[in-house]
Amino acid sequence: MVARDQTEVLAWAALFVGVPLFVFAAPARLIVWVMAFCVLTVTAVWPRLTSVGGADVNAGDAVLLLTAAAALIRAKAGTRHVLIPIVPVLAVLVVFGVARSEFSGAVAFLRVVEPLIAGVAVGLYLRPGADLWRDARWICVLMIATVPLVSDFGGRWAGLPGGPNEIGLVSAVVVMLGAVERNRPVKLLLIGAGLAGLVGSKGIAATVALIAGLVMLTRVSRSGWLARTRMRRVNPLVIVLAGILAVTFVPVVRPDLATTMSIHAAQAGVFGQLFAKIDPLVGSGWGTVDRGAFAFTPYEGLHDVYLDITAYLGVVGIALFVLLLWFIMRAADPLTRAILVSVAVWFNTTGAFPGPGWGILGLVVAAALCHARLRAAGPADPTGVPVPALPHDRARPSHDLSEGSARTSENAGVRPG
Repeated sequence: MVARDQTEVLAWAALFVGVPLFVFAAPARLIVWVMAFCVLTVTAVWPRLTSVGGADVNAGDAVLLLTAAAALIRAKAGTRHVLIPIVPVLAVLVVFGVARSEFSGAVAFLRVVEPLIAGVAVGLYLRPGADLWRDARWICVLMIATVPLVSDFGGRWAGLPGGPNEIGLVSAVVVMLGAVERNRPVKLLLIGAGLAGLVGSKGIAATVALIAGLVMLTRVSRSGWLARTRMRRVNPLVIVLAGILAVTFVPVVRPDLATTMSIHAAQAGVFGQLFAKIDPLVGSGWGTVDRGAFAFTPYEGLHDVYLDITAYLGVVGIALFVLLLWFIMRAADPLTRAILVSVAVWFNTTGAFPGPGWGILGLVVAAALCHARLRAAGPADPTGVPVPALPHDRARPSHDLSEGSARTSENAGVRPG
């Protein structure tokens, strides 16, 4: 009993000392690591703390909230007032979603979008142009490495991010990060880990999302970005080869492909019936759709983020969400744009519930804000070509989307190292 009391006292003392240290002294890299780990880990992994409005609040939510608070407290006063459309549009979406829903639905909605809110906080805190993916990539690799810790999911890999679909999405992002990496050993490690995760998870949607992201990188090269940067071109033949392999081998590794597609089609087909029963302008409120409509499927939802948002928040809600994605796309660098496209494609096959898809979107928001702040602080580029990213430690960016160390250092207000 005495030993237990001593342990509790030590735990509270460590918490009392550790929280202020983290809030006021944690380096930027640690902030990114903690945020990435929280948003990429499925909620069921974290210990449950309490229940609010029928929704469980776990330790991951608390740590993510602490990380966002630390970022906002330490953000420079001027950066909080930078007019970037991402922030007000997200704010309007959050306020509308909460106001339109009952208390329990509002809490559930906030738990879905909390990675985006944390992404805003971290994006306003990091140095303008900070290369967030340079640090977040290792957390993504760690997520794939957790597969052995989770029991087999019907012959498909699962891990801390959740089931096979989530592992597949994280793996697709890792492959894209490897595609633009200039360090050959790191490049091989990222691509190898990502492909292993894709094959092991047998993710259909993740494979399509990866191809869409790679196409975006190829399109950037063709549009003149390659001429102004040191980016290594993503050869269009890679896209063709990936498409051929996907068409050839996906039906082999996923013999249930036809069944899976029919279930998704059936779930999407329910949308018309649901939409006819709700207010088309503002929806039914978050989480209030009649679950009986999904009784014929193994899921209690439309299994599509866009359809879920439309059913819950109506035309206004889905319009705000699409507008948010559009402003993120406009603000982001080419790599972040490619990852955004992958997530947007993947959202067509998953419901609007907390998960790593929203976590990656939160990281995308943070990276886009860093890039937009650098463009706002530096000289305007009449060609519209995005300004390159700058790592936290002012070192040379790890990927091949930089324009040159002199231009980068000039725009960031620092001397080249």
